[in-house]
Parts: sequence; structure tokens; C-alpha cells
Amino acid sequence: MSYTPHKTVKAEAAIRAAICDELNYFDKDIPLYLEATFYRPRPKSLAKRVVLPVQRPDIDNYIKLLTDALEKFVYANDSQITRANIKKRFGSPPRIELVITEDIADVKKEET
Repeated sequence: MSYTPHKTVKAEAAIRAAICDELNYFDKDIPLYLEATFYRPRPKSLAKRVVLPVQRPDIDNYIKLLTDALEKFVYANDSQITRANIKKRFGSPPRIELVITEDIADVKKEET
């Protein structure tokens, strides 16, 4: 049995509450394309020459939190995601801009 920290459970619930009403549900076996940009506040102490958020949390932690939060609410399983474009940026207010569509990539074209 796995353990999910309380802070993670709260964050997943906040994500679901904010975006699930605006997204369609995708049945199992539908391949998905996920595009997400995570905006976080710019620390006041950060040098102006730093234009991208290279400090923690890591982008893979953001992705894991998002895909787990949407599982069972937007898609059956996060294994349905077959392609993704993920960005981490500074921005105010902090937010996630998200688009999920069916991945209709031309598989034969990609195989060559």
C-alpha cells in the first residue's frame, strides 16, 4: 500500500477543483496529448538576469502531481498520455495552463 502525503492530496484536490469542470472526460484506450505550462511566482530576491525558474520543484514533480490529480476525473489512467509538451515559467498569478486533446499523431509518419 502506498502513502500519499497530506500536502500532495490537498494540492491534487485543488487542481481538480480548478480545472476538471472545464475539461472533457476521455475514455480508456484513447491516446492523449497533454500541453501544460506551470507558472510560479518569481522570488523577489532572484537576480534579474535569471529569466526561467531553474530552482525546485523539478518539472517532473509538477507533471506527476498534475497527471495524478486528473486521473479518474479527466481520463481513466495517466498511461493514456502518449505525447506531452511541458513548460515551467515565472508568472503571476501562479497557475497551470492546460490543454488535453486526443493524440491523433500520424504514427506511420513518425515510424519512418
